[in-house]
Amino acid sequence: MSTFIVALLVVAVVLAITLLWKNREDFSEGSLEPEPEDTRVPPLLRGINYLLSDKPDQALQEMVQVAKIRSESAEVYMALGEMFRSQGEYGRAVRIHQNILARPEIAADLHFQAYVSLGQDFQAGGLLDRALKHYAKALAIRPEHLPSLYACLRIREQSHEWDEAEWLVSRLEQIENTSYHEHRAYLKAEMAKSALEHGELALCESLSLEGLKLSANCTHAHLLRIILLIRETKYDDALAQATLFLQQVKMEHHALLPETMMANDTFYQEHGETFLFEAWKQRHDVEVGVRWVENLAKIYGIETAKILKDKLALKDLSLRHELRLAALDEVDTNLVKQAKYWRLSMKLFACKHCGVQVHDVRWHCPKCNRWGSMEPMQSSQVFEEEQHVQ
Repeated sequence: MSTFIVALLVVAVVLAITLLWKNREDFSEGSLEPEPEDTRVPPLLRGINYLLSDKPDQALQEMVQVAKIRSESAEVYMALGEMFRSQGEYGRAVRIHQNILARPEIAADLHFQAYVSLGQDFQAGGLLDRALKHYAKALAIRPEHLPSLYACLRIREQSHEWDEAEWLVSRLEQIENTSYHEHRAYLKAEMAKSALEHGELALCESLSLEGLKLSANCTHAHLLRIILLIRETKYDDALAQATLFLQQVKMEHHALLPETMMANDTFYQEHGETFLFEAWKQRHDVEVGVRWVENLAKIYGIETAKILKDKLALKDLSLRHELRLAALDEVDTNLVKQAKYWRLSMKLFACKHCGVQVHDVRWHCPKCNRWGSMEPMQSSQVFEEEQHVQ
């Protein structure tokens, strides 16, 4: 018997005992004549029998009948819907919550809960437009309902609808009387990135500056502005922005600079390489050096990367860094093969809040939904499972 059926059986048994006990109390405390038998009990007992026979569909029909007979059973109906959703039975959860909304006699509070539950059902099932529709109906009843606002924010961000997401963040700031400036700064940076991809350079500049005004240490906005200035051949301004980047953003994010400085071959050859060498002299960050070598190998080839590696005189490398560099080699050895295989799946970034690890750089944590919390992993952050070479 599946976990879901067991859970449903427990709910049904508890409800049956409750109804039978209530009938008994009504008889003992009331008149000499017992009240008519609760009409919910027979279908409930039939539902239990179906569950014991491993027939969940028929059991569900009987449980639905229980909820339809008396309006106060709607709470039980809601509980069933939550149980279906927790088991991945999104279609069944939707049907249950829609049936609740179809009942005009239920309390307004339960009506509101049904809208929220439908939003959760559709969101869990990946039908984001329909989820937003029902969250909107819930918010029309309770405009300051934080769970619905946060759910809408997650959907808007997941769908890359940055303007709508920023409006929701502003709304949350008003309700909670707090500041989400860094969150909004990263949303502005995402808008700037979209503008840059569409060739709207003036808009990209405006949005990236707005992001930096909201949060001076917004890594994404800094890097976008450097790329924009390089594209506009404003090389002196790009170098000034790179200097500001090193001064204002957290050191863990400095490892992201080499790739940005290679956004344009002419800029890198004439200015970027010298700038990175000067930055390397000031702070011999192994992660910066290794990522610089990796990006150079990707763009200019392994031989150029080897020359850089020798110039940097990388030392005191962790096993993790040694394997990353070994994966760049073209020598056909077993170690290189294993390192290349490992490098394809290794995690390079980790969230400083929840610890989730991902392969590529992200500004938004996929687990805890924080912005700006993903950082290049240092050797001290590496979990034991990440050091295992397949």
